[in-house]
Amino acid sequence: MSENTKTSWGYQNDNDDSLKSKQGGRFGLNQAVNITKLEYNPNAGADESLADAIDITVKIGEKEFRSRIYDITGDLFKGDNKISEGEPGYNELYNAEKAQREAVIVHAVKALGATEDQIKSALQNGNVTNFATWATAMCGIKPGNFATIPVDVFLEYQWNIGEGNERTFLQLPKNMKGGRFLAPHIAPVGGAFNPADEAGLRYVDGAGNEHPFTRSENFMKSNKAIQQIEGEEPATAAAASAGVTAVKSQW
Repeated sequence: MSENTKTSWGYQNDNDDSLKSKQGGRFGLNQAVNITKLEYNPNAGADESLADAIDITVKIGEKEFRSRIYDITGDLFKGDNKISEGEPGYNELYNAEKAQREAVIVHAVKALGATEDQIKSALQNGNVTNFATWATAMCGIKPGNFATIPVDVFLEYQWNIGEGNERTFLQLPKNMKGGRFLAPHIAPVGGAFNPADEAGLRYVDGAGNEHPFTRSENFMKSNKAIQQIEGEEPATAAAASAGVTAVKSQW
């Protein structure tokens, strides 16, 4: 039965494992996990209505972290100012936002092993004219065994507490503004990658090798690095959240 269909009241197995909260994921670096979905979705609107997007799912332990990268439609905002298509400044905002969304998907296929040349070749066949054709081309780059390829992922906290919730939760970053968040898995040498003790965040293994995921001091002081809980004061140091130790163009 579809999960979108209401079920009738009746018997429920109280030992059903699906009733348990799924466990997995921590703030910052998560290693050797899997991207289980990277596909174009033409029905990404409310109640599966028409809307173009790319769906990304990363599975960490038992838990799935999902993100949806939409086509850009309608008004855009510069601070609190709403700018509609055709108004001065709209194309500049559009192109900047498009660059962020394009980069996220390029970032994802690179984490699965795609090269710059493969990506550019897939986009130069003359059929890429809008978001839908671009999304189809980009998602077609991933290898057939993509869901078994280990990747590293960086999780951050939601910026605000969502409606109906009492705290912020971990999520996949929605853009590249904070830094890289997906990469081919990098095995540590001489011990695990541990956070280094500094104002920002970086990870170093036992042999002194640095992981490509880094975050600035500003990021570590922002809501993205500190979990917010209703009625509680946020952590005074973002480092605590990371467990720090001493060591209009076309698509």
